[in-house]
Amino acid sequence: MLPILIVALLLFAAEVAVFWIVRAVLRRARSRGQAGPRSRTERRRVLVLTAPVGEGHMAAARAMVAELEAEDSELEVILLNGLDGMGRTLRFILHDLYRWQFGHLARTYGRGYQLLERSPVFLGMGRAALAVLGSRPLLRLVEQVDPDIIVSTHPPVTCVLGHLRRRERLEVPVVATITDLDGLCFWVHEGADLHLVMHESCIEGVERLAGPGSARCARPLIAPAFHEPRERVDARRSLGLPESGAIAIVSGGGWGVGELEEATRAALTIDDLAIICLSGKNEGTKRRLELAFAAEPRVTVWGFTDRMSDLLAAADALVHSTGGVTVLEALSRSCPVIAYGAPPGHARLTAKALVRQGLGLMASSPDELAASLRSVLERPAAATNATSTLPPSARLALAVSPRRAPAPTLPSRVLRRSMLACVALAFPGWALSTDLPYALASGSLDLAPLDVVSTARPEVGLVINASPELFPSLAAQLEMHQAHASFAFSRPIDGKVLVSIDQARDEPLPELGSGRPLSWLGTRGHLEDLSAALGVPATHYYLAPTELNFGEYLLARGQGALPITGSRLGPGAFLATRDFRRGQVIVLDLGTNEAVAISTLDDLLAAVARDQLRVVSVGQLLD
Repeated sequence: MLPILIVALLLFAAEVAVFWIVRAVLRRARSRGQAGPRSRTERRRVLVLTAPVGEGHMAAARAMVAELEAEDSELEVILLNGLDGMGRTLRFILHDLYRWQFGHLARTYGRGYQLLERSPVFLGMGRAALAVLGSRPLLRLVEQVDPDIIVSTHPPVTCVLGHLRRRERLEVPVVATITDLDGLCFWVHEGADLHLVMHESCIEGVERLAGPGSARCARPLIAPAFHEPRERVDARRSLGLPESGAIAIVSGGGWGVGELEEATRAALTIDDLAIICLSGKNEGTKRRLELAFAAEPRVTVWGFTDRMSDLLAAADALVHSTGGVTVLEALSRSCPVIAYGAPPGHARLTAKALVRQGLGLMASSPDELAASLRSVLERPAAATNATSTLPPSARLALAVSPRRAPAPTLPSRVLRRSMLACVALAFPGWALSTDLPYALASGSLDLAPLDVVSTARPEVGLVINASPELFPSLAAQLEMHQAHASFAFSRPIDGKVLVSIDQARDEPLPELGSGRPLSWLGTRGHLEDLSAALGVPATHYYLAPTELNFGEYLLARGQGALPITGSRLGPGAFLATRDFRRGQVIVLDLGTNEAVAISTLDDLLAAVARDQLRVVSVGQLLD
C-alpha cells in the first residue's frame, strides 16, 4: 500500500511540475509577442473593485468613488464587483458559503480564521488557492476596463491583484484600502503598490508584512456627509427623533449579526434610554427583533438605512458587533463606540484593537455592556471637527508610485507550488476525516444515520453502551421489566456473554469508536472482524460515534453496514421528564459504575412505560 501511495504522489508531483513549466514558457512567449507600454490620450481611468460581503466593503468603495470624483472632475471612475470577476467558484466560496458559515457555523469560522492568522503555511495555502482560481478571470476583467490605477476594498480581491502585480502580469499600480484595525495579514499583499490605512497604528504592521513604504495613513474612508459638521438637534429633527433624552444605537452591520437582542435588553436596564436597533439587510433578524420588542416603546427596530450620518450624529452611543467602516463613521461623529457580541474571527480582533488604541470600549457580558453605556452617557464625548487633517484616500491613490516587489525566487515558487499540491491532497483527507462535511451532506443526500423507525407498534429501540462487565445486572433489570435491548461492543467479548445475550433475546451490536484523525482507514476491517466475533452479519447496523465522518460512513457502507446514532442519553439526562415517541431509537451511555447504570436504566424504563411504549432491541424494532 505504501509503495503505491509513494509512486502516485511522485507521478502527481511530476505532472504538476510539467504543467507549471509549460505554462511559464507559453506565458513568456505571449509576453514577448505583445506590444510595448500603451499610450492613451483620453482621461485617466480608475477601477475600484469591491465585494458585497457585508456592507463595509461596499461603503468604503462608494466613499472612494466619491472622493476620486471630487478630487479630479476629469477622472473616469468605474466601480465593479470584484467577486464577479474572480469566477463562479470563488464567488460561491467567498460570498454564499462565507455568509452561510458566518451565520450558522460562526464557531468553525472563528477557528478557521485563527488557523490562517497564526499559521503562515495555511495562510500561504489559502492565498495560493485564491491566486490559482481567481487570477485568470480577474485579469480578463481588468483588461476589459483597461484602467490606469486599480483600487481594492476587499482582501481576497487585493490578494489576487497583488499576485498578478508581483508576477508582472498586471502593469498598472494597485492600491489596497484597509478599514479594519487588526487582522492585517488578510488585507496586506506584498504585490500591492500602496496600502491605505485608517489609523497610524496600522502602518508598522503593514510595512512589516509588505515592506517599507508600502503604507500611508489616510483620512477615514467614509461617505462625504460624515466629513461635514452636523448638530445633534438638527440630525434628530431630520430623523423625527426626540430632541431630548439619550439614544443608543445597537447595530449588527449590513448582515445583522451578533447578539442584538441581548444587547438591546441590556440597554433597556438604563432608565429613559431610547434604543434604535439596526438589523441591516437581514429580514429574518428584523422580524425576530420586532416580535421580541413589540411591547417595548423605547425600542425601535430599523432595517438597512442610508441615513447613518444623521443617525450617528443624533445618537449618544453605538453598540456594534462587527466593527469596520461603521466604527470609523461613529468616530467621525464623536459617537462613543462599545463593541459587544462580536462573532468569532476578524470582528473580535477589531474590537480588541478598538480598546487597545483608546478609540472605544468592549463589553463581554450584558452587565458589562450596561455599565459601559452608563459610563459613556454620564461623560459624553467632546465634539470634534469632522474634517481630518490627513490627506484623502483618493489623493494618495492618484499619486501612487509603482512599487514593484521583487519577483519570487525559484525556491519560493517551488514551495508555493508544493503547498498548493498539499492543499489538493489534504482537502479530500480533511473531508473524509472530519464530521462537518458529513453533517452538511447527510440531510441533502439522504445519508442520515438511523435514529427513528417508521412502525405501527408502540415500541422504541434501545441501544445500551456500557462496560461488558455490567451485562449480567443490566440484562436482569431488562428481564424484570420484560424489555430487551441491543448491547454495543467496540471489541470482541467472551463467548459466554454472547450466549447469555442470545438466551435473553437481546442482541449484540458492533460499535465504531472515534479515535485518531486517520482511524477511519481501518473502518472496514474493524467492522468485519467485530461482526464476525459477535456473530452478527456484516450487513447489520452498527453504533456510530458521536462525530461520524465521511470516511467511516463510506467504508462501512461499502460492506453494507449502516449507522445508528439515535437519541444519546445518559446519567443526569432527566429521563423522568422526557417524552418518548413510537419508533424512536434511544442510545443509553451508562459508563462503568454499576449502581448509576442500573438507576439510569430504571428511570428510562419507567419513563417509556409512562408513555405506554415497550422497549425492544433495534433488530426487533426493525422486524
